Amino acid sequence: MNRSHASRFAEALRATLGQKSVTARGRESRHCRRLRDVTPQRLVCALVEALGTGRAETIADILRTFNAQTGLRTQYKAFYNRLAQPAFPRFMQQIYRDILRNLSVNILRPAVDGKLAHFQDVVVQDGSSFAVHDALAHTFSGRFTTIRPAAVELHTFLSVFHDQVIDVAVAPDKDAERQFLPPAETLTGKLLLADRGYQSLDYWAAVQRAGGFFLMRGTTDLNPQIRTGRGPRGALPRVAGRRLQDVLPTLPRRRLDLDVAWDRPGGETLRLRMVLIWVRPTRTYTVLVTNVRRSVLTARQVAALYRLRWQIELVFKEWKSYANLHAFTSANPAIVEGLIWASLCAAALKRSLAHVAQRSRATIPISTRIVAMCGGHILPRLLRSALTGFRHLEVIVHDILRYLWDNAGRAHPQRDRVRGRMRFGLDYVGVRA
Repeated sequence: MNRSHASRFAEALRATLGQKSVTARGRESRHCRRLRDVTPQRLVCALVEALGTGRAETIADILRTFNAQTGLRTQYKAFYNRLAQPAFPRFMQQIYRDILRNLSVNILRPAVDGKLAHFQDVVVQDGSSFAVHDALAHTFSGRFTTIRPAAVELHTFLSVFHDQVIDVAVAPDKDAERQFLPPAETLTGKLLLADRGYQSLDYWAAVQRAGGFFLMRGTTDLNPQIRTGRGPRGALPRVAGRRLQDVLPTLPRRRLDLDVAWDRPGGETLRLRMVLIWVRPTRTYTVLVTNVRRSVLTARQVAALYRLRWQIELVFKEWKSYANLHAFTSANPAIVEGLIWASLCAAALKRSLAHVAQRSRATIPISTRIVAMCGGHILPRLLRSALTGFRHLEVIVHDILRYLWDNAGRAHPQRDRVRGRMRFGLDYVGVRA
């Protein structure tokens, strides 16, 4: 066992969920002006335990957890009023960012001889949405107004190497996805994966200027000029100099690798690669656009690597299945958004525990999904320790880690290298087996 990782985690947890730091966040956000029974720290601990350990359907479920943790007899109205304050979502959003900043560790790395060694990180952008109370249609307008007029979308930015979310934005579902892309200057040396909803020539050009890389799915109506084309049997000279839509019906029904260009304002030209993958059941091409050179990733590797985007879908499933990310029956926008951030806090804390368990014992890859399912066995002691000034915290952390080593190891680590995410040229940091 490497005790240094566990000790660093314990210190970081004190700095994140300690009474002084959480109270300071409450005052900064103006959610807390006077300390009463529902103090900022007590509220955070109750929310994380209630949402991270089992099914919570109502605010009353969270209140019962609060009273069990504290031994108080707080009534529903007093508890509800704390959640209904307009500053509640700002407060919980800041706690979530503190958890990400203080408790995240680098858990994966590119294999020395792997293609991903060319990048500082692989990051994924995508969104997940769900309907909320119809009365919130003015605050959280949905895209499908005739079915559910109100819905929220969580625009999420994930680091593959950290196996953790970097940032989240909560917005109405109808808002365009493109505006939530990470700033191009933050992607220097990194590879961004994103779906076709984020397609933008201006953004692609900005990422390229910033020294970043991207691999995005494009829409089938893109119409660049083809400079060169290659198929499984070699070059396709007849497509050079023509527009994609003009030759698309006659292209070979295979995987194709094209060099393409768009004329841009100011006389500039945007030169990129486009990989077309023929999908036989739908009789259409999947379009992937990238600026990664052919010497770094072949067309086959581009197609395979894009599947790493699925990691963010697994995060969304984890949030909804094991952190109570769902629509609580409330027409108060502050409560709805605040509980979203609270759910993300619970998920992030459990994932951080999974990572420190893996870093602390160098022979066991840990499953973040299993750890998410184990919330009821690992969170209560940890959070109740926080409420008593972190009494016996090191002992509790060590007990939790031992439990996870025994119960949350990945079932088939060798299979992961054949069919899982490790097949893309990743290694676990610190794991020798």
